[in-house]
Amino acid sequence: MRSSTGTAWGPAWLRLLLGVLTVICGVLTMTSKPVAPVLLSAEPRWEPVPSASLAGEPGDPAPGAPEGRRTLVLYNTSTPGPVTSGEVYGTKAANLVSHSSAFELRQAANYQPGDMTGFSAVVYVGPEDGGPLPDAFLADVRAGQTPVLWLGYDINRLFDGDSGYAVRTGWRPDGWAERAIVGVDYKGVRLSRDSQAGASVRTRLLDTAKAKVLAESIHDDDSRTPWAVRSGTLTYVAEIPFSYVGSTDRYLAAADLIRATLSQSPPQQARALVRLEDVGPTANPVQLKQIADRLHSRGVPFSIALYPYYRDPKGIANSGTPTELRLVDRPEVVRALRYMIDRGGTIVLHGYTHQFGDGASGSDFEFYRARLNDENAVELLGPVPGDSVRWASERFALALGELAQVGLPDPEAFEFPHYTASAAGYQAATETFGVRYDRGTYFPGWCSTKCGDIAQADPAGMYTQAFPYLVRDVYGAVVVPENLGYIPPWSDAVELDHRIGEVLSAARALRVVDDGIASFFFHPYLGTEALDRLIDGITAAGYRFVSLSDASHR
Repeated sequence: MRSSTGTAWGPAWLRLLLGVLTVICGVLTMTSKPVAPVLLSAEPRWEPVPSASLAGEPGDPAPGAPEGRRTLVLYNTSTPGPVTSGEVYGTKAANLVSHSSAFELRQAANYQPGDMTGFSAVVYVGPEDGGPLPDAFLADVRAGQTPVLWLGYDINRLFDGDSGYAVRTGWRPDGWAERAIVGVDYKGVRLSRDSQAGASVRTRLLDTAKAKVLAESIHDDDSRTPWAVRSGTLTYVAEIPFSYVGSTDRYLAAADLIRATLSQSPPQQARALVRLEDVGPTANPVQLKQIADRLHSRGVPFSIALYPYYRDPKGIANSGTPTELRLVDRPEVVRALRYMIDRGGTIVLHGYTHQFGDGASGSDFEFYRARLNDENAVELLGPVPGDSVRWASERFALALGELAQVGLPDPEAFEFPHYTASAAGYQAATETFGVRYDRGTYFPGWCSTKCGDIAQADPAGMYTQAFPYLVRDVYGAVVVPENLGYIPPWSDAVELDHRIGEVLSAARALRVVDDGIASFFFHPYLGTEALDRLIDGITAAGYRFVSLSDASHR
């Protein structure tokens, strides 16, 4: 299932994961005994965890961004009101902007003369169906006093209003690209482009002394045309590369161009993260220790996505036997977790039960309703009954209480099961944890006026976004990226090679992004051989593995 904006880095990739994990949970829990739930001996903790100190407001910059920089993010829309594709694209741009700058997100139609004065830069997002642009905005862009990155369409309006502008800039738009674009060349790396991505503006160079080509479109006949051009203070990208996005996509070029437009700070060495996924009370403690030993011996820090309460009320994954287990019931798993922490592991809270209602932990969602349809694909149904900021906060408190009861430390970040929750859930996570480690789910309407409007957030238009670097998103949370995916169980060596190749290809493509963080997750029951190959390949691509704390503080 694609989102309304066609984003491939979203719930669609969960189809296989959900089906696979349902089977795996059955294998892992065959020896567990059905037990009655044990109540906590004390009230759940309500205070935020220490990482919540990193929480901010929507529009604040990510940790480590240059001080004093403010960017105006404008989007165009032809449809007044809270739910527009322009707002969706503007939100995605704003999330990326936060890596390098504080931001304000506004509709372009409300622009007044001189509004960009006082901002360090402007990022404008113009969809194909955008409405009229204020003359004042076009005049201020032409004046060239503030750096502007223009993504997408409407660019002809900038040139049509000034007959001499093309001569001064050394290039001009020239209609639509006539041939299909099959890739984008950026920094000498060929990035992918989905055939469904839609139209791209054709640009024509007039004076190479004035206009510099930063990236080229590669057409289906191997011809090339400019995809990104810079002239003076104006940088132009010939499409909005935020839909139909894959892990090696031209989206990476846009993300790096945003970074380069906003900040000239020297980038850090390319960093990498590994997260051990879906660890719960039914985990095999021997496998956990083996994974920890292997990573520790290689000097690789890692995080542990942990949920403390296993529930399978209908025995879906346990041969029809209702099963419940908590960490307090599995002291051998708790000892293994402490062992992992001593060897460089960091806890990421991965929900309370990683399920809701009658679903089984590990395979089900928790903070959103979902089901498998007749085609065995995940169908998202909407927020859970009773969903609210308070409901999510209470669930977080119960999970934290479970960790405290067995003497485990507070988590350094939170990860929503299957990266999915309502806007209320995301707000609660920001308040409680401050840091997430995931791909975010967002909603049209959340930023229709000022980011943070739960009442306007529209579940029907939910969309996702993966990040190539650290950001502070429109919920105000610091988001440590996961962008390479994972290795599902394989049937033979050929399939394993293919799966590993996909992850490593994504890591190599990400090298075009300065400040990029290559991050993947891995299920411990898959053993160490495939994990070793992933770490070898990512290291060979020039990355250094770091801890979650290093990544979240930049």
